[in-house]
Amino acid sequence: MAFEKGQRLSLLVEAGSARYAIDATHVLEVSPPDASGESLHGNLQLRDLSALLGGPPEQRPGTAVVLDTSPTLAVRVRRVFEVTDVADRPRHPLPHRLVRRLEPAVRGVIEVSGALYFELDVEAAAKGLEADPPELLEGGRVPFAPEPDRSLVFESQGVRLAVPLTSVSQVVTAGDRLCALPHEGPLKGLVLHQQHLWPAFSVPGMAGGSSQTEPLAVLVEVEGEGIGLLASKALGVLAKGALQGANVLDLPRLFS
Repeated sequence: MAFEKGQRLSLLVEAGSARYAIDATHVLEVSPPDASGESLHGNLQLRDLSALLGGPPEQRPGTAVVLDTSPTLAVRVRRVFEVTDVADRPRHPLPHRLVRRLEPAVRGVIEVSGALYFELDVEAAAKGLEADPPELLEGGRVPFAPEPDRSLVFESQGVRLAVPLTSVSQVVTAGDRLCALPHEGPLKGLVLHQQHLWPAFSVPGMAGGSSQTEPLAVLVEVEGEGIGLLASKALGVLAKGALQGANVLDLPRLFS
């Protein structure tokens, strides 16, 4: 986590399901789109920032933000929050699982009033990001392990799962606090816990099912890496032989 000295103003926006901080020195204008919804001032064609960064098309009409790049770029975002000084706000590096997905368009994550924003590099973002292939399991099968002595049992999208208690760090609130990614797929976003960013996955989504954001994240350590498993319910710690039909995830194989 890092802080800066002096003033650094950023425009905070939402594009698709993700939130971004854009250096205000690169922002030329913020305006409603033309009546057509596809241009600004009749000559600047709008590009959806969400699609530019590998996500789905933006909801219309949105808001136009003109960026000082070469050539000038006008993007559509879902909404604009505010302009704020982020110099003294906590800044977190991207977890290594997200570096290849988001750099160089995203430099890190800034925390503002409890919400997380991807710090956008305007020049790199103007070149766009390719939509990353989702992290699906080969054959669509979740790897399971033998039952340990004690497991944390949880439910995700109606599926009952378990993880060895020795791998569990914490169960935390996710939901609205999740920093959603621009890409669609089972890696849904980031959870901030104890000043570290934990990539949060939908296990059913990894197996080819629906990938949904859920209210909880089970934080686990997998070979030195922090991972969040999204959950609707935490059902408690149960002993071997009493898991009530829950399958124990083989975490090293799941995230190899």
